[in-house]
Amino acid sequence: MKAGNVLGRGAAAALCLALVSGCGLLPTNDAGASPSAGASPAVVAGGAASPGPGAAKGPVRQATIDGWKVYTDPDRVLSFEIPADWVVQRQVKPSQPSDNGLHLDIRDSSGKLAAELHTRLKLPKDTCSAGGVTELRVLLSEPAKVPAVASADTVDPVFVYRTLLGYKYFGSYGLTDKPAGNGFQACTVENTVNGPKSVGTYSFATAVRHGTPAPGEKTGLLDKYGLIAEAERFITTKHFKTVQQVIMTLQISGDAPA
Repeated sequence: MKAGNVLGRGAAAALCLALVSGCGLLPTNDAGASPSAGASPAVVAGGAASPGPGAAKGPVRQATIDGWKVYTDPDRVLSFEIPADWVVQRQVKPSQPSDNGLHLDIRDSSGKLAAELHTRLKLPKDTCSAGGVTELRVLLSEPAKVPAVASADTVDPVFVYRTLLGYKYFGSYGLTDKPAGNGFQACTVENTVNGPKSVGTYSFATAVRHGTPAPGEKTGLLDKYGLIAEAERFITTKHFKTVQQVIMTLQISGDAPA
């Protein structure tokens, strides 16, 4: 995006707010972020949203990180912290199948999509054939203090970064309580958590599920590397650490209405 466009949009947003002219922009949507296809231009991006009818009671959450703000969904079911110049957009056309779930895009200060959050997911069953198995690398795995309903097929929730080898190394990161393959090989990896009734199966990640895309296939937020060393360097960057911090601040109310 050209600097002139960013400045122009920022000035337009400021003018709209100053004149209270009904431009449809919220105060925090002035960083020049361009909504993606299927994302709502009505950005909900800071402070605590007003609770909806029958919403869970309780104090409004305050940010714990200097210079950050809190996003809270209208029913106060979930919340997380983001840098002050980041925005959150509701997806008009959800990118994942769900049972009337919440679908959000989280964008950084440049307008780049940094992560997605989905609740009440209804994913098709994942199948794996012998020919689909490929090399799996787990580059980072850290315990995550997020609500989860344990089952025989889950592990304690973690924030994880994993790659699968196709025509390149493809990586994704986020929360999961799903083990992947045997630790060295897998067909796909899934970044989802079996949550409480208020959110069902949810995902806060760069990909809900990923395998090894074919050449020319859209890859979304998947990272792509020619060498695994590039992925290892990426997880030391400020961008990665900031997105990880955003995701790890997720809080969910298990008592909120389903």
